[in-house]
Amino acid sequence: MNNLTIKIEKLLDTDFEELIKVSREIWCSHYPGVISIEQIEYMLDKMYALEIIEKEIYQLGIFYDKVVKDNQIVGYLSYGAEVKDNLNHINCLKLHKCYLLPALHGFGYGQIMLSHVCQKAKDMNLQKIILNVNKRNVKGIKAYTRFGFKIIESKVIDFGGGFVMDDYIMSYEI
Repeated sequence: MNNLTIKIEKLLDTDFEELIKVSREIWCSHYPGVISIEQIEYMLDKMYALEIIEKEIYQLGIFYDKVVKDNQIVGYLSYGAEVKDNLNHINCLKLHKCYLLPALHGFGYGQIMLSHVCQKAKDMNLQKIILNVNKRNVKGIKAYTRFGFKIIESKVIDFGGGFVMDDYIMSYEI
């Protein structure tokens, strides 16, 4: 029997602490070598503080879904509709976060997660999905490319604290 048994469900308020814990585990095991330990800590503080997650969900309309395997959160997604004046990004879903414990990479879970996001975009009548990925995140770029994402832009974004995000912007047409 194939062990591709994951569930993707809406993140609940009661899951916030576990999400923060899992995000730290993922970032601290995946990103050394991609970005510095100092930048990892800075970004975790800026992106995964409880009040930040609550603000994104309750004020900014960003959706969070948890990826569950064997009753444990093993990954997560966050995304939201983006309607901008920039012609490249009208009518799209912005995939903010797509993370899975590194021990589960290579088993097809990431493709299931991306298919889930694709379905959410279709449900919202959106024409494309865009995301940012660090240029040195070779595993991420490979997974997104395998799904059908294409690099459409290169961007350096000031993240504050003396740190930048040196990213590719990738797009997937639905």
